[in-house]
Amino acid sequence: MPLIYCITNGNKKISARNQRILAELRQVFGAQFQVFNSVSSSDALRFIHTLSSECTHLVGVGGDGTFNVLINGVCTHSNPAFEPILGIIPNGTGNDFFRSAGFDKNYNFLANIEEGSFERFDVGVLENQNEKRYFANITDIGFGGAVVLELQKFRKNFGPNFSYGLAIVKTFLNYKRPHVKMHSEDYQYDGELLLAAFCNGSIFGDGLHIHPGAQINDGQLKLTLLGKVSLLDYIKNVLKVKNGKRIKHPEAHYLPISFPVHLSCDTHVLHAETDGEYIGGSQFTLDFNPAKLKLLRPKKY
Repeated sequence: MPLIYCITNGNKKISARNQRILAELRQVFGAQFQVFNSVSSSDALRFIHTLSSECTHLVGVGGDGTFNVLINGVCTHSNPAFEPILGIIPNGTGNDFFRSAGFDKNYNFLANIEEGSFERFDVGVLENQNEKRYFANITDIGFGGAVVLELQKFRKNFGPNFSYGLAIVKTFLNYKRPHVKMHSEDYQYDGELLLAAFCNGSIFGDGLHIHPGAQINDGQLKLTLLGKVSLLDYIKNVLKVKNGKRIKHPEAHYLPISFPVHLSCDTHVLHAETDGEYIGGSQFTLDFNPAKLKLLRPKKY
């Protein structure tokens, strides 16, 4: 019998559809289905760290940030035998990992838990001078990280959709490309940076295909590097990126790359984000763990 723990975000309303899913899970699994209503990311992490290896499924109700908390909770758990099947019931603003993973809106969540079906997926790791962060979808250093930093300031006073637009506009007006150095065993870059997106999945930024074709279970972490690309050039290409097409520009590069990767800036704090969660620093190291975690893989019924 599955033992399922579900984490919800106490600051966000659960949609009527998702409430029906939770009610169905309670009805079928009874006491084997437990809900924890978290008040913050740190609160959710502490709860995950208390769970035992008897937990078969760990499910989040939310968006990319919620799923990021789940994978960080599992990857930093003190018990190496703690390896639940992870799932996400999309209740966020962007739900980019949900789309990157190829999930369909019309899935039967209950049936897949009953089957115990899962597939393994790759996990990236971003580390700076102070902390280590795991990510399932995309880490972006540069413009995207700066947008997330501004987004944190606006969220308290505005709704999530309006805040995101404000954050993009403010970042667009103020962002200056830093000069960075990046190197791995088979790649070197020394120059201006609009953004470096390290992609396990293909979609970020509420539907932008930043690296078309990247898959969460192919054993590769891809790099999309936009170097000396103006913000105006980027904005001109946003519709193409939204439609899954690559940017055609001499300073736009789509690369497979070996890991670890080291990226640094001598003059500025670099802004980064891991699946929508902000992290800043002047030096970063990126690494990669193929097939590290289990993911509930919904099917159509």
